[in-house]
Amino acid sequence: MCGRLTQSSKTLDYARMLDAVPLMTATPSYNVAPSQPITICRMNGERTLLQVRRGLIPSWAKDTKTGYSMNNARAETVATKPAYRSAFKKRRCLIPTDGFYEWRAMDSGKQPYFIHREDQQPFALAGLWEHWEKEEQVVESCTIIVTSANKILRPIHDRMPVIIDPENFQSWLDPDLDGNELSGLLVPHAESGFEAYPISTAVNKPANNGPSLIARL
Repeated sequence: MCGRLTQSSKTLDYARMLDAVPLMTATPSYNVAPSQPITICRMNGERTLLQVRRGLIPSWAKDTKTGYSMNNARAETVATKPAYRSAFKKRRCLIPTDGFYEWRAMDSGKQPYFIHREDQQPFALAGLWEHWEKEEQVVESCTIIVTSANKILRPIHDRMPVIIDPENFQSWLDPDLDGNELSGLLVPHAESGFEAYPISTAVNKPANNGPSLIARL
């Protein structure tokens, strides 16, 4: 799946990559975990960058606890599952990142890996966003769409986040396009230009942060 990711670049660097207007300046993070703030890009007349809560809360949910189990949406069911189908139609977003983590099950325990672009440049993941409110409480949230693993990820984990290439940014964000027209994008990304390497288990604790987390073992 996609339990953790990094958003370690400057907000303006993500804004340039996505051709978006930043509505905030985020603190760089090397360990974005569920329920934490996460930067997304969505359409609001124009492409905008803002922070929401990681873990999607459907508009019809009774409370915000639902979001703890909705950090990832499976590509195979995102168009039909009640928690995601409405957002998939009209509320898609891009999630900028510099890399993400996956864990490989081994006899000695789970070994974390960092997956990133070989040229160190940021890229964008496919996401959905939602608006939830009850009485005076308002929460905007998101989830990351995951699909089957490519050849790089397969030895580590059987799932990976959907990566959206720049030529598809506009289509993915366009609320006038029904999500079902974009199902062809929900596939494993090509392996070329990416690499995965083992890192310290320090990333297992959400409280740990900083560039040392992505140091190669």
